[in-house]
Amino acid sequence: MSPGLLETIRRANRTRAAEDSVAVRIAVLGAVMTGAFALALEAAISVPTAVGVLVLMPVAYYISYRRRRKDNWHIKLALTAAAIIGLIRFFGQLGGIATLDEVRFPLADLFLWVQVIHGFDLPARKDLNFSLGASLTLMAVAGSISQDLRFLFPLLAYLGFGGAALILSYRSELGEASQGWARPTRPGSSPDKAGREPFRAFAITLAVAALLFMVVPRPQGTRTFALPFSFGSGLGTPGLGGITNPGFLDNPLTRTSAAAYYGFGSEVDLRVRGDLPDDLVMRVRASAPAMWRGLAFDRYDGTRWSLPDKDPVPFAGDAPYAYPIEFRSLGPRQEVVETFYIEREQANVVFSGGQPDVVWFEGSISVDELGSLRTDSTLTPGTVYSVVSTRGAAEPDRLRSMTGSEPDERTRRYLKLPPELPERVGRLAARITRDAPTPYDKVKAIEGWLADKYRYRIDSPVPPEGRDAVDHFLFDTDVGFCEQFASATAVMLRTLGIPARVVVGFTPGNRSAFTGYYNVRASDAHMWVEVFFDQLGWYEFDPTFAIPLAEFDLGEVVPLVKVLRSIIDVVSGLVPEGMGGAVRVGLILLLVVTGVVGGYIAYRKLYRPRVRGPSRTGHRDLGPVGRAFARFENGFAGSRRRRSDETASEFMARSLGSLREPSATALRAFERERYGDEDPTPEEETAAVEELRRLAEMTRADER
Repeated sequence: MSPGLLETIRRANRTRAAEDSVAVRIAVLGAVMTGAFALALEAAISVPTAVGVLVLMPVAYYISYRRRRKDNWHIKLALTAAAIIGLIRFFGQLGGIATLDEVRFPLADLFLWVQVIHGFDLPARKDLNFSLGASLTLMAVAGSISQDLRFLFPLLAYLGFGGAALILSYRSELGEASQGWARPTRPGSSPDKAGREPFRAFAITLAVAALLFMVVPRPQGTRTFALPFSFGSGLGTPGLGGITNPGFLDNPLTRTSAAAYYGFGSEVDLRVRGDLPDDLVMRVRASAPAMWRGLAFDRYDGTRWSLPDKDPVPFAGDAPYAYPIEFRSLGPRQEVVETFYIEREQANVVFSGGQPDVVWFEGSISVDELGSLRTDSTLTPGTVYSVVSTRGAAEPDRLRSMTGSEPDERTRRYLKLPPELPERVGRLAARITRDAPTPYDKVKAIEGWLADKYRYRIDSPVPPEGRDAVDHFLFDTDVGFCEQFASATAVMLRTLGIPARVVVGFTPGNRSAFTGYYNVRASDAHMWVEVFFDQLGWYEFDPTFAIPLAEFDLGEVVPLVKVLRSIIDVVSGLVPEGMGGAVRVGLILLLVVTGVVGGYIAYRKLYRPRVRGPSRTGHRDLGPVGRAFARFENGFAGSRRRRSDETASEFMARSLGSLREPSATALRAFERERYGDEDPTPEEETAAVEELRRLAEMTRADER
């Protein structure tokens, strides 16, 4: 390489303004390493990659600091080669992804690789700022796949490192980093107050962020073009064409797992009892809350509900699978998009938030005669699948207008009853619904009657041998749980000529305000009823009054609503009985008035007329000339420092003496920028900044 070319390369790569602050570099390094740790915590990168990054990054930053004033052209040449290797590696990883959703993982890996490479060449503040901004991308990727609160710990660490990096970088820009934290940042400010100002600004930022977190509506569900799906920890127990429940492998009446629900099987025996624990079984990210529908049952024999005898039909082709048109309902529908993340081994049942339309699943799935979906083996932890489904969205008036019709081949199976069913069940249904003219009114009448006459209890009496379970529940007890309520409703509707069936699945679960996922537990397993309406299809009803049907709740989207609701409920419960309603109304009015008054005060503080004087938060709104003046001002020490009662003009006159006249240009530009109606022209601004820079250098020389 010729000496001339080498010199040109060196000159082009020469650092013009090296960043000397070690504190800034440590804070940025901490932010980047926290981002890498967050990715590793969420399994977005492999363990060897994470270890390599966490070891190499400090080495890279140390080398970069030691060589910050050198041209480093040979290092940059090596980094260019490393970047090409990283790009080749990225394209190699793309070949192993199954969906567009998974592209973010090789992208995160590539971005992390770039961070390591870039860490070897961070001579200037702008380079460190780039790394700090890039670390936010790493945190965003980790946050997008986080499903629980463990992400909170790296997030808090990142806020600490990131906030410190921003504050230190800002102070370094003003030429203060090497002089300690306690130097004044504005005229008249004490060292202690100046040192507290960055922390005060950071605290205000966190407070505003927390407020926004509480009041800004949460996005519901995912917004991806291709929904995620993948296998879990391996193939589960084979289904062999039927339903395989890992908690009831040996005997359908004997539970081998405390978290297993006996409803996820080929039959539901109404004589089985048992409470379910709160073990987490899956997480669901959905565009709206829904009942997670699993299996539908149509055959009732007096003690059990069972599935059709025919073998399910496998879907043809590969994912995404389209739901057969013969099972689709008509009328107005609401779309629900959901992704299921399996946390505990489950039966080979594919859940959906209603009637499935499109299913993303890794592997083959089948559909039975009632439209329920199943897989070839049990679902193991780590399995992910997505479903686009629809729920009936007809208003009650529309449902009420459906007067029913003669049963046809499609609905006749949902009217069958066991011959041994006591006639008094039908007479009771007729008496309950005698004032209900339409099928919808009859459903609501039965729901209301059950809610009024019966109590919810898990340990309800078991029907004696030979007794019909529904008859025993209706006439011999006054307690039951979801299986009894749903079965009694479906059977009574069938006696009235209304097609009905029972469905097992899960209630929505509790939605985490931090992650947006619905945490579904074993205790959320449930049974409800589906009723067929002509021209509209199947609609879900939940007669179990103790468990409300899934519906939109503003508190799930705006956390502040849930917090205020909890406060109102707690206070209402502390007052004497009968006064809760009045207290509730009073609290709501008080909160509304407080919000209006607080908003008005904030508006007056933010928008009242004010002069462009020195900011209470230091240099927050300084322009180029103001920042140059601050650097000039901070060069004085002891008795020469600017006093709190001095104007800028008086300070310069006292401090500069014979140099006062040459500083007039800079002083005029500063006063126009800070207090005038018009900013100085670009030419005046440039001249003032240059003059103040020259004066600052002279001042530092005098101080030394």
